[in-house]
Amino acid sequence: MEIKEFSACNLESLRKLYLDSRRDSFPWLKADSFRIEDFDRDSQGERIWLSEVLGNVAGFISIWEPDNFIHHLYVATEYQGQGVGLMLLNGAKMKYGNLSLKCMVENQKALNFYLSQGFEIVS
Repeated sequence: MEIKEFSACNLESLRKLYLDSRRDSFPWLKADSFRIEDFDRDSQGERIWLSEVLGNVAGFISIWEPDNFIHHLYVATEYQGQGVGLMLLNGAKMKYGNLSLKCMVENQKALNFYLSQGFEIVS
């Protein structure tokens, strides 16, 4: 597993991962409300790091650097439970120090992950 910074050659893979992950993570929303091009808009101005396994994008994290804010952390379904998210999160902690994020309470899987990594619910 390798972590590297986003480059244009990864754009299509990240767009697809973002689309698929949001549809899986937010089943209470209509699947057709998500678009492949949402990634471009939703990550604009952010620093993006991705994890690759055998040349395949396994996950990514995006950081809004002015606030050390994790805006996105998604792992492809086939790589979940293999330490990809943890590796991305730990890499961000090493680079940025204290981080903050928002997580919907309905997204229990993500919420439990963040709580297990020392994040706290503040509101």
